[in-house]
Amino acid sequence: MRVRSRPQSARRTPLILWKGKTVRIFIVEDDERIVGFMKRGLEAEDFDVDIASGKSKAFELIEGRTYDFIIIDIFLGPDDGRDLCHSLRQRRVGSPILIMTAKCTPETERVSKAACADAYLAKPFAFEDLVATIARLRRSYSPSDLLKEVHAK
Repeated sequence: MRVRSRPQSARRTPLILWKGKTVRIFIVEDDERIVGFMKRGLEAEDFDVDIASGKSKAFELIEGRTYDFIIIDIFLGPDDGRDLCHSLRQRRVGSPILIMTAKCTPETERVSKAACADAYLAKPFAFEDLVATIARLRRSYSPSDLLKEVHAK
């Protein structure tokens, strides 16, 4: 898939604003091709994007920043995206989390929800589906019941 970027003069107002500011998105993905595609596309839509390729770098970046939206690949080489998602919730990270995976099965979707993910997206996906998922979660976001349980502990 090719992502077209607009010339600077043709840029429009950011597609999605969150509390009056551009959305900061954090992507945790170990496939350089996929993360490059996502980063270029999201930046072309005026999102601020940071990336990490594994669990340790993800924790390092999240400790020092606040993200409006987090996207995690379920299979991160030796790391597990579901474990990362669950750990973020235990650390009281309240940002919406989207889990993405190439292994699209009902079991994978169920386990992703059990890890406190707010949404699930199967690869390959159209870029427009990614942006639509971000917009949907932005409009309707309130932490999941599982997250509320983590906060109550």
